Amino acid sequence: MRNNRRKIYLVGTIFSLSIALMSYVNSSFISSFVDEKRVGMIYALGSIVSILALLIAPKIFRKIGGYKFLLWTIGLNALSIFLFAFSNSALSAIPLFVSVFALNTLIFFSLDELLKIFSRESSTGKIRGIYITLSSSAWIIAQLALGTVLGGSSFKVIYLTSFAIMLIFFILSYLYLRYIPDPEYDKIDTKKYIAEFLKNKNLFRAYGISLLLQFFYCWMVIYTPIYLSIHMGFSWKEIGLIFAIMLLPFVIIPFRLGEYADKIGERKILIVGFAITSLATLSLFFIYIQQAWLWAILLFATRVGAASIEVMNDAYFFKHIRPENEEFLGAYRSAAPVAYIIGPLLAFIVFSFVPSFNYLFLILGTIMLYGVYLSSTIDKSAI
Repeated sequence: MRNNRRKIYLVGTIFSLSIALMSYVNSSFISSFVDEKRVGMIYALGSIVSILALLIAPKIFRKIGGYKFLLWTIGLNALSIFLFAFSNSALSAIPLFVSVFALNTLIFFSLDELLKIFSRESSTGKIRGIYITLSSSAWIIAQLALGTVLGGSSFKVIYLTSFAIMLIFFILSYLYLRYIPDPEYDKIDTKKYIAEFLKNKNLFRAYGISLLLQFFYCWMVIYTPIYLSIHMGFSWKEIGLIFAIMLLPFVIIPFRLGEYADKIGERKILIVGFAITSLATLSLFFIYIQQAWLWAILLFATRVGAASIEVMNDAYFFKHIRPENEEFLGAYRSAAPVAYIIGPLLAFIVFSFVPSFNYLFLILGTIMLYGVYLSSTIDKSAI
């Protein structure tokens, strides 16, 4: 069991490296085809497709098995990234981006399900902590690459590098995961499992917390690179280094925090995590100077909270489902695409009323305060 988990840790880390290279440059690349304030609408479109894909994914997953499902999604994703690198108009860039966005969501879903098969409930927090720590290490490496080697390169070079790493991900998955067994999956009735998910207060609360966190990531991933590059005047090398420092909490925090959660539960840590994220995000509204170290420290602080929330909420959720409940996992992971629909739509409305771009930080920090209350509603008996 441990050996199988290590294989999933490895391929998950390679996958994270590939998408991390693209994630923080996607919005800037798309803004070369559409207005920067409308970039989020493209993400919303990708999220709608992702939700539809997640609704049918459990049926396909159950029919062909996790291994084949993963290989198909990786292969299609690699092809989409390759073609996206050569996009020269909105007509080609938008549908290819939507494809990459949706397929990434399905790969996350698949890896989550495979890891759950080899997770013991008593050590769920530790296992999720290790997984998030390794994946986050890949994100830091990617941002360091942008801050040094790739920072001065064209978008095309960055995407082709991501494509090459995705091919490595495909090869390793093909070699290492072929013998992973599938559990006896539950029969799926889409309406029934969604109703059961909504009725289960623990799963529904975990979904709400995840939705808030993904909303935070949505605004940060889409609009922070645009703000730092266009409005604050940072170079991509500077931004890469800022983001590398920003992401360090995802390596430092999850493993130890995961072990801690297995002993005392997740409630208190979630409350503190949301408080830190909210206050640190609010502080960004007041920063107008172009100092890379200052932005790095404050963004680092936002991720101290976010990393705590992510590993705690995953542990809380996975403790309340069984390996054969892949349909619940699909519902849970839909929080990201739902957030990427709500987030850009709300941002589009906000841009119509606020005098400057940085007001997004003020509004986002305020919204994250709700997470403190939501986390406080977790029953001690449910952790």
